[in-house]
Amino acid sequence: MKYRVLGRTGLKVSELGLGGHEYERILSAAHFAGKRKFEEPVDLEELLQTQGTRNELIKRAIDAGVNYFDTGQIEEPQSLGLALEALGRRRDVYIAAEAMSPVAKLKEAPKTRWRDVIIDGVEGRLKLLRTKYIDVYNVHMPENDYSRDRFEAVIEVLKEVKDQGRIGAIGAASHEVRFVAELIRKYDCFDSVMVPYNYHHQEARETLFPLCKALEVGVVVMKPFCWPYYGISFHNFLPPSPKTGNYTPNQTSLRWILESPEVSTIVPGTNTIAELEENLGAMDKEGKIDESILEQCLELAQSQLGKEKLKELAEQGDVARTRGYIRGYAKRALAEAS
Repeated sequence: MKYRVLGRTGLKVSELGLGGHEYERILSAAHFAGKRKFEEPVDLEELLQTQGTRNELIKRAIDAGVNYFDTGQIEEPQSLGLALEALGRRRDVYIAAEAMSPVAKLKEAPKTRWRDVIIDGVEGRLKLLRTKYIDVYNVHMPENDYSRDRFEAVIEVLKEVKDQGRIGAIGAASHEVRFVAELIRKYDCFDSVMVPYNYHHQEARETLFPLCKALEVGVVVMKPFCWPYYGISFHNFLPPSPKTGNYTPNQTSLRWILESPEVSTIVPGTNTIAELEENLGAMDKEGKIDESILEQCLELAQSQLGKEKLKELAEQGDVARTRGYIRGYAKRALAEAS
């Protein structure tokens, strides 16, 4: 495992991290209707049914040198907190966390309670993670219901919490690359940012990376595989008899991203040991990648054949609970395409 410094945070993070979106384990209440409401914790008994497997995955990752773990929606810090406590490995890793859309959340509260709302968000994540501190606390989707006064309130309170030692760095997590860049230009308030960057979504390279380099803002990359359609891995659109060379398509995507020196770490959502081992394999191999496989997948996905593949994914039966998320995202992609 190789390591890079996460900008001004000074954290020496593994090039490969571990993302939070565990779609195959518990379907997100934010994206799919179900018995759980958004940001409602998973029942502990239900969580423990799969936690043993998750513990094994976390242990294998840490043993392989992975030290950066990102968490977002509420089930993610719940699961990671249980794993790190069971393994006794909290001191071996850096944790990133976020309370969802804090700027938008303040819109629902009187101004006299804004500070309490923000602190409650931090305290809630600390409790779920079963830890006394969070290494990177991200302002999730600051563009959601943005207003200058609410955003400034969020940053002001988080700086206070940082001074108290309960968070180590203030970051941003967003899909809106240009918006984040404008916030950095105006406020220079983020120590790191987490944004999508992959063969399809390359906007960050021109819009954000030079700014981050100049101001020593660390860059964390999410969505290394889920392109060009959100929630669906690009490898669902492999051409017939693909020539992948020394790297698998997923490994090629990871290595392509890491060719940008501004990137400190990548945090793919990882659900199985097999997925983790494949991702780790990209870190071990030497030699140049052949990005033509990424180009072929992108072309196929955006062609009529790609649309037919989306229909196939959207119509697959409930053969296993783990496929529900792919079916749901395929339906969304088809609706957006039409």
